[in-house]
Amino acid sequence: MKILIILTLIIGINSCSAQSEYEEKLIGKWILINETSNWDESIEPLEEINPESVSDSITEPKEKLKEELITTLAFNKDKTIHVNQMGNKFNSIYKVTDSIMFIGSREYIIVEIDENKLIFKDKDGLFDKHYEYKRDE
Repeated sequence: MKILIILTLIIGINSCSAQSEYEEKLIGKWILINETSNWDESIEPLEEINPESVSDSITEPKEKLKEELITTLAFNKDKTIHVNQMGNKFNSIYKVTDSIMFIGSREYIIVEIDENKLIFKDKDGLFDKHYEYKRDE
């Protein structure tokens, strides 16, 4: 019985440290660089929008235009997240359990995360959409 309790504690401590490791790696600002769906191989993945290629005839300053044409996620230590999705900005909360990331009421599976790359996908999405982000310097 004592062995069972000790094993349960060890497994619990290891899973807690893995969860906090994911959360620690998430902290910071991330920029969307690729978004793909695996539902049809004949369709090319969406390309990163290059704000420099937008016509100069637009009267808005280029820096403001760059901010509006990209999608960013800013994960904070207090478990809040700021999302800028091509100019649509909102705040929410996030939570990480094992490799499942909850942003608001949506669920995602973390496929890969390291210092500079974050890839996650819709948990129950119809088209198995993957999102690839790079850390903003």
